[in-house]
Amino acid sequence: MLGSLVHHAYVLSGGADAVSALLSELSRLGYETAGNPDIRVEYYDTLGIDETRALKEAAGRTSVTGGKKIFVTAARSMTREAQNALLKLFEEPPKETHFFLFLSTLATLLPTLRSRLEVLSQESFAVRTEGVHAAREFLQDTRPVRLKSIQALLGKVEKGERGKESLSDFLNALERAAAKGEVNSPQALGEILEAQKYSRDRAASWKLILEHLALVLPQMK
Repeated sequence: MLGSLVHHAYVLSGGADAVSALLSELSRLGYETAGNPDIRVEYYDTLGIDETRALKEAAGRTSVTGGKKIFVTAARSMTREAQNALLKLFEEPPKETHFFLFLSTLATLLPTLRSRLEVLSQESFAVRTEGVHAAREFLQDTRPVRLKSIQALLGKVEKGERGKESLSDFLNALERAAAKGEVNSPQALGEILEAQKYSRDRAASWKLILEHLALVLPQMK
């Protein structure tokens, strides 16, 4: 989707699922999204001037990890004052800092602000969002159903209907669910992170990795 973070500000029409998809993509690109103080995610009903000022203040701080700073902001609506404040921020963004705006609609964006943003289409998130849905269904299923879904997923990869990249997307989506507390187990995130580590090995057996997670992860209600 992104390849690399070339632009300093992006906008997309979408909600929580699209945000999760973006974080999965960033993780796939090598950015540590879980527990990273330089990746900030905020959800608002209305993004106002106070929230925008707080964003500008946070963006001006020095990176904690020494890498890029990434700010993800999702809102149903945004005031005109907030848009004008963002316009000033995006005209002179801090170095190595990138912004992602997720809005319910792009129709209310001021033309001047929209011109400063790289617009991402919903299609660019299609595969990632699919991974989020698959992960949630997996966590909600019983262990026998999980094992069957794994066989189906691996079968599609072997037939060329899905790329192996989709398996990484799936693990990343599981990681996000555990990091956000959607999985009621303190050990769940550790199991998923360990699975991700093994999956990067060239000789990794995806079948064993996924079957292990199917058996050890608690069922999400």
